[in-house]
Amino acid sequence: MSFGRATAVSLASQVASLVTTFLSGVIIARTLGPAGKGTYSLVVLTYAFAVLIGNVGVPVFVASTVGKMRHTPRELLRNSVLVTIVSSVIVAAVYLLLRQWTGERSALWPFFGALAVVTPVGLLREHLAALLQGVNRIGRFSVTKVVANAVTLALLAIFIWSRPSITTAVYCWIGGEAVSALVALWLVVPIAAPGLTVSLPLLRESLRFGSAVCIGSLIGMASLRLDLFLVAYFLPASDVGLYSVASVASSMIMYLPSAMAVALLPRFSSAGADESYALAARGCRFAIIWGLGCAVVLGVLGGVLISAVYGELFRPAATAMRILLPGTVVYGLAHITTAYYNGFVGRPLINTALAAMSLVIGVALDVALIPRFGINGAAAASTVAYVFSMLVAFFVFARVSGRSFVPLLAVGKQDFRDFKGFLVRNMREMLQRNA
Repeated sequence: MSFGRATAVSLASQVASLVTTFLSGVIIARTLGPAGKGTYSLVVLTYAFAVLIGNVGVPVFVASTVGKMRHTPRELLRNSVLVTIVSSVIVAAVYLLLRQWTGERSALWPFFGALAVVTPVGLLREHLAALLQGVNRIGRFSVTKVVANAVTLALLAIFIWSRPSITTAVYCWIGGEAVSALVALWLVVPIAAPGLTVSLPLLRESLRFGSAVCIGSLIGMASLRLDLFLVAYFLPASDVGLYSVASVASSMIMYLPSAMAVALLPRFSSAGADESYALAARGCRFAIIWGLGCAVVLGVLGGVLISAVYGELFRPAATAMRILLPGTVVYGLAHITTAYYNGFVGRPLINTALAAMSLVIGVALDVALIPRFGINGAAAASTVAYVFSMLVAFFVFARVSGRSFVPLLAVGKQDFRDFKGFLVRNMREMLQRNA
């Protein structure tokens, strides 16, 4: 699949995920209010961190390695199965220990048992999806991402109106994750059969590469999402719900850069220096155009839409969302540079260092600003951290690539024309292909 079509398919899945996640959030917000929305967001975010840590970065190794033809899909899948089993046992034990240690002091304690069950499902799904991405089956890879959100939305629409509780919402979400994992398994089996036989050299190689990716991804995700936990620490659950809405609204900017990164990773892994640089520069310029356009729309209409969709109780989220927009536009480019460092350069520790810088700055500002300014302080802290870390990232890119970073940012009239043609052409191709 070509880069343009792969990006279009990936973007379509991102939009589908955005719509279904958005509708699920609206249902939860309307039935459970800001406090319920906040608790639900913490449950899902805790799961996301657990899956990220538990897969030890091996899915990224799989997606980055298949194209190099050094290992067969079957070998990589069997390696992934072993990692999933071992990680599942460790993660489940950690959940149970946390429940015993925190007791009722944590808003999450009633859900640790459920998380211990669903996290292995998420671990398996991520490994299977990575294999689909690595063999450039972007359409099938995208399906695994969309199914979970679509099934969750359907279950919420059926059950939560009659049983409005956090527990009902969490069980509906677990159902979506389980179905998604089964679909991923069904799509992967024709490509490679799972098994327990594994090559120890391959296991060591995947863990060595993956652990570096995992640390970087964990730090990167913490720089994007740890502020929600800090809001929960300093402020009541209702403020967590408000901030989660602000974060979701501003994160719409990330969808196209994320979709392009999915398509670029296998391209970077097999491309030469000139092609990789050109792809990274073009991806960053497209991300800037998309981000600025989204920021203008959200800045003007976001507040009205939040109040209309989520209800008047969520109106204070609008200000925090606007404060987040500049940082989100700039940080969207990190998706492109991350794929470049992982796929072409093969040095994931660069991403780790850059994400760590953003995390340290963000946490320091969060601790200083949240107690005084509430969720608006959290938003300001994130924006400052994103902008500063990306300024450093541009200089690092120039040093690693041996070329100027200016083409990554130098958006011209031709880029606007190319961007419009890129979206129209490839979305049309995707629609014709699925017709």
